[in-house]
Amino acid sequence: MKSIYMFGKVCLSFLSLGILITSCTDSFLDRQPLGALDEDTYMKTEDAGLKLLVNCYQPITNHWSYQTMKFDIGDQVTDDASKGGSDAGDRSTITEVGRGNPLATNTLLSDLWTHRYNEAISACNVLLQQVTPEKELIQSGGSLVPTETKLRWIAEGHFMRAFYYYDLATIFVNIPIIDKPLNVIDKSSIVKATKEEVMNFILADLNTAIAETNLPSAKNLPESEIGRITKEAAMAFRARVNMFYGNYDAAKADLKTVVESGCYDLVDNYEDLFNSVTKGYTSKESVFITLRSYIPNYTSGSVCPQMNVGRGATGGWGGHCPSNDLVKEYEVNDPRLVHTILASGDIFVKTDGTDETHDYSGYDNYTKLHSRKMYIDYSRRPLNDLMNTDWTFYHIRYADVLLMYAECLVETNGDKQTVVDILNKIRHRAFITTSPKDSYAKYRKYNLAENITETEFEANYKVKITDDLRAAVRHERRVELGSEGLRLYDLLRWGTFVSKMKAYSQTAEGKYTGQGGNITENTYPYPIPQNEIDYVGGSLTQNDNY
Repeated sequence: MKSIYMFGKVCLSFLSLGILITSCTDSFLDRQPLGALDEDTYMKTEDAGLKLLVNCYQPITNHWSYQTMKFDIGDQVTDDASKGGSDAGDRSTITEVGRGNPLATNTLLSDLWTHRYNEAISACNVLLQQVTPEKELIQSGGSLVPTETKLRWIAEGHFMRAFYYYDLATIFVNIPIIDKPLNVIDKSSIVKATKEEVMNFILADLNTAIAETNLPSAKNLPESEIGRITKEAAMAFRARVNMFYGNYDAAKADLKTVVESGCYDLVDNYEDLFNSVTKGYTSKESVFITLRSYIPNYTSGSVCPQMNVGRGATGGWGGHCPSNDLVKEYEVNDPRLVHTILASGDIFVKTDGTDETHDYSGYDNYTKLHSRKMYIDYSRRPLNDLMNTDWTFYHIRYADVLLMYAECLVETNGDKQTVVDILNKIRHRAFITTSPKDSYAKYRKYNLAENITETEFEANYKVKITDDLRAAVRHERRVELGSEGLRLYDLLRWGTFVSKMKAYSQTAEGKYTGQGGNITENTYPYPIPQNEIDYVGGSLTQNDNY
């Protein structure tokens, strides 16, 4: 949780020491040591403020502690998927959490804690301390950064800090609130805040960001800035936070504004969302996303496709294996199953024209399934491998916004017809305009012969106002957002985590993986990492249920 400059100071101290040894006068006491760069000096260099802003977004690109962890925790400890891997002992920390009895030394949980505080929140705290409306900052070329730009950066810093804090709050609930860069002497002040205090802190950051007039609307965001936060994205995320804490009325107001803003809409073909930058990642359905591009000798894509694609000839490491329980959730003729889940035996064509036949046997994959949303076909592999691609995932997409809005309406006894209209808008896209076959594959087990007709949709698939709308919303969230890392948060929010996981533990696959087998009312919130408690000398205490 130290300043981001601390590492640089340590490295440069050797250069400074060499200069001091060669000097025989005491004049060096009155000037900045050569080779050292303190924070005030750094802030006077070109683009220093912008670099601090980039540091706030950068933690999302962390391969293991952010990107794969989104799915490790969001899906693979639930009834939607298992961890997979080479064998039962591979990534056993996920198994431990999924079974419901993680130790306070569990490295999955401690990695989450360390990344969010040390890498992510600390970067936001440095920005918010160093960048103020009054401070003169220099932009590229030597001119001063306009006040309006600084105010936008500050708003983004507040949003990103809330974004990272939410991850901690949903897993550990009672966590320290650290709103400034810390020195070693500050560690005794690190104590847990209450659930309500944490909620208020996160919402205060989001309120500050959204109230800033210089935070742009999505309507005005240039293409070159896709990935930066907008007012509508911030409101959608504030709604997600409020829903997690049971504040459905507040969330409903935000979501109504986002829906009525006209900034977003569903793309026609669900398949495009996960197979195209222009038709998916940067489309009208994308609300908040971190774009990735493969630039030779400079950047590579995410490790998620490598980690979560089948082993052997398919080239992956065999992680993230969807459950049969998830497969059974899909209705007959729902093409979203095709575009969410791969099966052993599926065939794609390589760049050289030969077949890539998927074989998911011989490793820890009980269901012999994998995520289609994390598989990259060869047209997007410039080097034919799974690392160097443009693959990414959505933090928020518009279908999620619509489903959150429908949920808020249900939970506040709002207009039922609006709920029905939202659900049928999403379902119409799924059953009518989404490709019934995987357009990138030679053979897929779950391919459909053709879409159903409008008449069939009207008769058999449309949600009616007399249906159980709460159940309909929850079903739709599971099949629409399957394998997108949101399942755990849904189960926790709905208060169904324990019952669902206990039931899952009695299925054949649940017995094989052990998931849910030891889950009780005392499983959640998860334990605070013991090394963090030890580090601060006991001022930080363990959650009462551990």
